[in-house]
Amino acid sequence: MNQENRPNPDELLKAIQRNENQEKKGRLKIFLGMAAGVGKTYAMLEEAQNLNKAGIDVRIGTVETHNRIETMKLVEGLKVIPEKIVYYKDKEFSELNLDEIIRLKPKIVLVDELAHSNIPGLRHEKRWQDVVEILANGIDVHTTLNVQHIESLKDIVENISSIMIRETVPDLIIEQAAFIQIVDLVPNELLKRLDEGKVYLGDQSKIAALNFFKEDKLTALREILLRYTAEKIDHDLHNMVSIVENENYWKPREKLLVAVGSSPYSQKLIRNTRRLASILEAPWIAVYVDTGDALSEEDKSMLDKNLSLARDLGAEVITTYDPNIADAIQRIARRRGITQIIVGRSPQNTFFSFFKKMSLQEKLAKDCKDIDIHMVRQEQQLTTHRKKLRATVKTNHYSSYLFVFFYVGLLALLNFMIYPVVGYQVIGEIFFIGILALTLFFKKGPIFFATLLFSLIWFFFFIPDEFKFSIESILLLLLFFMTAITTGILVDRYRTHQEMLAKREEQSLALYRIIREIATATSSDKLFKEIDERLERLFKTNVEIVIKEINDGLVFSEKSELLTDEKEKAAISWVFENEVEAGWSTDTLPLSQNLYIPLKGFHEIVGILVCQKRKGEMLSLDEKNFLYTVSKQLGYHIERSFLEERANQKEMLIQIEKINKSILRRLGNEFKPLALDAKHSLNTFKEKLASGHNKVLISDFSKIEKSLEKLTKVFEHVSLMTDIDKKNEPPK
Repeated sequence: MNQENRPNPDELLKAIQRNENQEKKGRLKIFLGMAAGVGKTYAMLEEAQNLNKAGIDVRIGTVETHNRIETMKLVEGLKVIPEKIVYYKDKEFSELNLDEIIRLKPKIVLVDELAHSNIPGLRHEKRWQDVVEILANGIDVHTTLNVQHIESLKDIVENISSIMIRETVPDLIIEQAAFIQIVDLVPNELLKRLDEGKVYLGDQSKIAALNFFKEDKLTALREILLRYTAEKIDHDLHNMVSIVENENYWKPREKLLVAVGSSPYSQKLIRNTRRLASILEAPWIAVYVDTGDALSEEDKSMLDKNLSLARDLGAEVITTYDPNIADAIQRIARRRGITQIIVGRSPQNTFFSFFKKMSLQEKLAKDCKDIDIHMVRQEQQLTTHRKKLRATVKTNHYSSYLFVFFYVGLLALLNFMIYPVVGYQVIGEIFFIGILALTLFFKKGPIFFATLLFSLIWFFFFIPDEFKFSIESILLLLLFFMTAITTGILVDRYRTHQEMLAKREEQSLALYRIIREIATATSSDKLFKEIDERLERLFKTNVEIVIKEINDGLVFSEKSELLTDEKEKAAISWVFENEVEAGWSTDTLPLSQNLYIPLKGFHEIVGILVCQKRKGEMLSLDEKNFLYTVSKQLGYHIERSFLEERANQKEMLIQIEKINKSILRRLGNEFKPLALDAKHSLNTFKEKLASGHNKVLISDFSKIEKSLEKLTKVFEHVSLMTDIDKKNEPPK
């Protein structure tokens, strides 16, 4: 084989790893349709009947027949795993019995409606998360899904149907499916089924016919379905061909970056980027730039939701600190080899745009000339800047504005006192110095307020009437106003940058000290206590480290303050068994009062890091990454200590066994000659007695002889036991 035609080793390695991972996990088959009523559940049950007849263990986890007679008939003869009864708001609901499925471990389980949302209080919020856990336990899953529930297609389908879609499934789950079977039906036939009552019952059919079920909309959905499936097939084909074809056949891949913020509109940007990345078969990155501005709890929640959406859709999520968003995006784009950047564009210019020197899009287009910039129009609400203004006022506190007001009044009073001595130009300079003094203590909001007050007071009370409306005075006033504002912005930006550096330095220093303590620790108890204290100071919440027994499961301390509830103990046990994070600030067991992060070593899970829930506040992505780093280092350390302890225990057992063998061998060597001598002497004495025909003594000594024989056999057995392990040892 020529060098040029040899398979790419990296691609071969990836293919081997994919196959190994697939062998460990169950396989997912999705019956995909354009809408309800096309026959997805029917096709799934029909195939299940054929598999059941072939002797394969197929069981129903949950199936929605919607009282369709032909569908209900296909359920007959199949084994059903009883659903779990859940009570929520005094009502009874039936949900997928996840634990029972894992316990029974059938070959294939049927799970209808993949996009279904679970009742609050269950282990997972979404049914697709249940399916992921089932697959991780080596069980194959057959499921159904409509095209409108695919996350990256949500916006497109909403525009077509004019209906809000609330339940979605990440594209990453669909991409991992081993099989996708399209259940296709022409729109006219589906509408006919709707009229016959085979899709919805009663008034639901009339409502559906007036809204979603129209021929033009169904035709568009069908096209979306076929296009999406074609892209999936093409992507799978690319993975196959890249292993065997010449590497130069494929051109360098594109790499995309999308800027994500705390705006709800970021979700549209993320989905657009996901679709573009799928078409280009390119990796993509979602970047959030923390500029140091304080976010409200609502904005924090929306930001977490946006970043979680990007992660679920397969993006690599990056958080960075920089007061300038454009510079941060440009820096990451250069480092990561980005070829296309996707950002949002405001639909119209506003009054606030006047104060911006250059927009984000313009700066990126200017500085990143070798990178394509995609600007996606956003539907911006009129209340956007009002919300920002209210957030700014709230962030800077009303007390700051009140202090500035009195400060301006006091300085103006002092200027009135010296005004007869100095001119209005000097008064303007004093006001300007006063503004500079404020920049050392306050942020932009109070600075803008002070600048406005100083300008008005100076203009109306200190500039003489004959010069008040002259061109010179007006230009001087504008120059004073713009200079004060610019200085305030620059000082505020510098202070924000310093705060970011201080925060980053604090986290880096804390991480360095924790890793140093892990590397130099001489006592595990002391190490865990020091790490707990450092994390509690950094995150301002309680932290505990729960370690398993060296050859057993987790051990709960009676002194634990975070694991007093049985539900929390059940949650941490589940995390330990499944080796995935769960609890607060995650999508798994989100109602838990703690965050549970598994401590993983190279070969095993050795414990759990427990972080108590903070009131009204979620962990940021940066804080989570910090905890993940600490957990990883701590897991490696504990596993090494376990290995050392196991090695010491093994060595101790070997030494004890050697001592036992030595003792037994010594006993055998010492007592066996004695027993033989006693037997020999007894035989001699018996012969002498036999010659004297003394039968009574012979009988007594006969019993003694038997006892000595038994003693001899016991010592022989002891000697043999000491040599058993030696004989069974493999040859060196």
